[in-house]
Parts: sequence; C-alpha cells; structure tokens
Amino acid sequence: MFESKENTVLRASLDPSMVSVIPNAVVAEKFRPLSHDASDNGHRTAPGPRQPIGPDDVITIVVISRLYYNKGTDLLVASIPRILAANPNVRFIIAGNGPKAIDLEQMIERNVLQEKVLMTGGVRHEEVRDVMVKGHIYLHPSLMEAFGTVIVEAASCGLYVVCTRVGGIPEVLPTHMTEFAAPEEDDIVAATGRAIRKLREGKVRTDLFHNQVKQMYSWTDVAQRTERVYDGISGVIRHDEFYQGAGAAGVWSATRGRSGVQSFALIERLKRYYGCGIWAGKLFCLCVIVDYLLYVLLELFAPRSRVDICKDWPKKIPKDTRDTKQKEVDPSRDDNNLTRKRSSRYRRDKRDVRDE
Repeated sequence: MFESKENTVLRASLDPSMVSVIPNAVVAEKFRPLSHDASDNGHRTAPGPRQPIGPDDVITIVVISRLYYNKGTDLLVASIPRILAANPNVRFIIAGNGPKAIDLEQMIERNVLQEKVLMTGGVRHEEVRDVMVKGHIYLHPSLMEAFGTVIVEAASCGLYVVCTRVGGIPEVLPTHMTEFAAPEEDDIVAATGRAIRKLREGKVRTDLFHNQVKQMYSWTDVAQRTERVYDGISGVIRHDEFYQGAGAAGVWSATRGRSGVQSFALIERLKRYYGCGIWAGKLFCLCVIVDYLLYVLLELFAPRSRVDICKDWPKKIPKDTRDTKQKEVDPSRDDNNLTRKRSSRYRRDKRDVRDE
C-alpha cells in the first residue's frame, strides 16, 4: 500500500500530498490476547500487565506466512538455527504452506530441531489468532510487502513484532511495537536477539498493544478517512483544506501547476505524463490523446446538455417508522380499529344467539 504510493508518486511525477493512503482495517476484537480472555468481562476489561519472562522461561516465536521466496522463507531457513543456538530457551511455531516448506523441513532434520520448531501447515484465517496467542514474538522476514496486515493482527494479540524494513512495513506500526531488521540473515538474527532480551528485561509493554491497535486500525477511522477523500474530490472540502491547509501557491496537484494556477489544458497534462518514463511516458501520452479524441467524439454525438441527470435514490422508510408516522397523523386510528373489532364481535355473538 505505502510502497504503491511511493511508486505512484515517482512514476507519475506527482506531489505526495495529492495521493491519499487509506490502510486496511483490522477487527481487533477477533485478535485479542489470552490475558483479555482471562479477565472477568472478556476483552472489555483491560487486564493487568503481562507477567515478566524469566531467564529460564521459554519464549515462543510465531511465523504465519505463505512459504514463498518473496516472504523471506530462505532467510527463515538460514536464521532459525542461529537464533536457537544463541537462545536455548526459545521455540518456533511456523504456520503456512508453500513450495519452500520442504526447505524448512530439511533444515529441521539437518539440525535436529524437531523439539524446538513446530510446523503446523496451513491455517484458516479464523484460526490465526489461536496460533498467535501461543507466542511472545512474531517474526516477519518478508522481502517485499505493501502493508502486512498479519503484523497488525500479531500486535493486536500482544506479540512483539520483528520485521524487515521493506515496502510499507515501517509505517504500519509504531516503533515501540516493532524491532526492525534489514532483509539479511545477520540482521534478522540480531534483531530477534534484541527482541528476546527486551522481553526478558521487561522493557516492552505488550499488554498495551491490543488497545492501541484497536484505536489505530478501526473500521470507523478507515470510513472517516475514505469519506474525507471523496469530499475532497467532489469539492465538499476546499482545496487548501483538503491538502492540510497548504496555500494555493504552495500546492501542486493534477490540475495546478507549480505556480498554483488552475490549469486543465491538455498540453499541461501531456507534459507531466511524458516525464513518467522512457517508454511509459510516451504510452501514457498516447492513451490520453486517444481518450481525449473519444471524449470529443462522444460530445458531438451525445452532448452533455442532453444527458439526463440521475435523480436521488428514494430512501425507504422502515415499517416501524412508517407506522409511527401514521399514528402521529391519525391518533384515533387504533381506537377506531378497536371499535370496529368490538362491533364485529357483538354482531357475531348476536347471530349465534339467534341461531340457537
């Protein structure tokens, strides 16, 4: 996601302020630590701090990933034996499927790590939390990643995250939740060692992670940010307000040049597209010209003045609300119905007596 923004800005020669990034949301209630389950009122009650990890206590490192090259499985194969050699009281749980699973299995056999490394195979998304809460650290050695929802889920479960500094990962979680490493074997081993020491020394308050993630990646926040983007596009929010209060002269957008003057001229847009790459720029210009000619042709045969404007979609009134409104208009409606029912019952009783 963040990596895509960087590529978009660089390739299209855009001002970063005009590219909006909206993250994925995470339902934090589905990824809560075990300590929240142990509280009296479930996850609604904030539990006490996690018990400190002693020097002889076992620390479990969890890896949940598709076992492919781009997910850093080769780094995992090379790093696990070194991490376990330097930290005897550490165990691994690896969940996931992929063509690199055989490499992990061979590494376990070669180093005789069957008692320290557990491979569970693939897990369904609804089972991810059950695996995560068994660990203390989440290791994510990916070589490329746009967002990495799984590290947000891990932090929500109260795990300290060790991850590579690639793509958009550095911007997903705050630094106190993560230990960053370069996508290299030595750095992965060193970062994991630092995370283990911090947990044993009690320097990381993982018991606070869940509520923090819940505030950062809620669907309410995502909806508000999405709505703001649409308001900015449709003109509900002023241009300077949408771009965080930047003055007109300091804003460069798709329709404003460096001078801040509004410009919809085709030639101005072609100049920007042409600088997007040796071949891509020319291709973009060609596509824009074709689209523009098509637009002119459609405007001749079907001018916008003859296009019907769509009417607002009528809102349906809920049945309960409709009945309430009818009662407000005719408060005697229920009384009249009751009178009719009584009269009908009286006539029926009278007819039965006459028949007898």
